[in-house]
Amino acid sequence: MNRSTPLLCALLCALALPTARASDPVTYKELALLLRNGEQQQYIMDETARRKLLRPLTQDEEPDLVSLGATPGLIKLLESPAVFATAESTAAYNARIQQQKLTQRQQEENDQLAAQKAALPPLAQPHATPNADEYAGQKIDLQFTAADGSEVSLAKLRGKVVLIDFWATWCGPCMGEVPHVVAAYKKYHDQGFEIIGISLDKDEETMVKVTREKEMTWPQYFDGKGWQNAMAARFNIRAIPTMWLINKGGILAVPNARADLEGEIAKLLAE
Repeated sequence: MNRSTPLLCALLCALALPTARASDPVTYKELALLLRNGEQQQYIMDETARRKLLRPLTQDEEPDLVSLGATPGLIKLLESPAVFATAESTAAYNARIQQQKLTQRQQEENDQLAAQKAALPPLAQPHATPNADEYAGQKIDLQFTAADGSEVSLAKLRGKVVLIDFWATWCGPCMGEVPHVVAAYKKYHDQGFEIIGISLDKDEETMVKVTREKEMTWPQYFDGKGWQNAMAARFNIRAIPTMWLINKGGILAVPNARADLEGEIAKLLAE
């Protein structure tokens, strides 16, 4: 039997082994697997040199690695692995490992985002097109205990124009509307304009902090359920920001008030 036969058998059996990791000892089985998987030989050389773990390759073993595609440079390295260990090869190897870790982390984050999106109820995707006319012209009944402990009842606000603002701190377009909403509140509040916030946040501390910083002084409904928010689900809210303007009689008069918020408020106050 040829002296190299056991090595060849070991190399062929390596096809069932996992890809070598930075913490594993490098063996000829792992090298064979890397070669079979099309790994760049410069990477194999850098990795082998960095670790200085392989014993020198013998002449009897050379034909088997050559048959697997090993280049003369790789064979030379394996004849004396420690000689080729350099700072450059170590840096190149470490950079490659860091890139692999970054790629893996990005994939995990993408998978997590995809899972979160899949968990949302049908059509409850941020910034989707809502059915704006579903409740238009209907009397809206709304009452709850706000996050600040105050009691909110839309029925008790008859005679006033009320904005019901479905929003969240994590929603970019919602936060983009905040300055306009705050400005409208300051301009028309004394004339009989009120706002009720319905926050689709999950973190109450963040919601309270943002409302305080942005001067959103009106009451907020908060239950920490995100897209499963009870008020949003009750009114089939499928996109945020959604801004409903309720007239003095408690009727949903403007189901999409974003386009001309102040103008619509002024019209309803004048009725």
